[in-house]
Amino acid sequence: MKQKYILLIFKNINTMKYYLLIVITMLVSSCWNAPAINTNYDFSKVNSISLNKILDYSNEPGSGQIMEDNFSFMFMKHGYDVSQNQESGTIIKLNNIAENNLVLNCTLTEFTDRETILVPFRIEDRGSIETVITQSTEAGENKNNAKATTSTTTTTDGGSIQESGRVEYTQARVGIILKMTDESSGLLVWSHSYWYSGIELPRTAQVCAKNAIGLLSQLLDKNK
Repeated sequence: MKQKYILLIFKNINTMKYYLLIVITMLVSSCWNAPAINTNYDFSKVNSISLNKILDYSNEPGSGQIMEDNFSFMFMKHGYDVSQNQESGTIIKLNNIAENNLVLNCTLTEFTDRETILVPFRIEDRGSIETVITQSTEAGENKNNAKATTSTTTTTDGGSIQESGRVEYTQARVGIILKMTDESSGLLVWSHSYWYSGIELPRTAQVCAKNAIGLLSQLLDKNK
């Protein structure tokens, strides 16, 4: 009996883990695909990468600067020297003795915060009508005659309408398209698109930048 009880406990724990995994997957999701790379380009001869100014997403002022700061932070996390000034913008230094320079452009395809939505619903009871007919028969003074009595009772329920609502949440979502070109020739050497959704917008933007720059860093490190 004790063994069966222990097995039941483990079964319930595994079931809870399964549902917890489903909830986490729904709250945090992303779309990953491999970047497009010009394999003929020699990335070992890149001196620096210039990050162009990122335009704000529609009706989201400051979103471009947020992503630019996240990119700078992630490049520094990977060990690169990053400089910023008003004239040249953000510059990532790679190899001081190399001559080629790359330009990194980012377009925000999504930058939306999570929303709380109240979904109204109505429960309508149309009511009912109940009719009861009662019939009785009584014998008269003359045994050959009978007296019949009929009564009708009608009950009407007018019904009711209940209105309420339930709260639903949409996730924060950030999407980007990255293109990197050679500064002198204009040759497109690397491109990547990525989106990420999460619970909070600042964290979502940071993870989106982290995953994208992580792929670019792998390419640059491999060609040192």
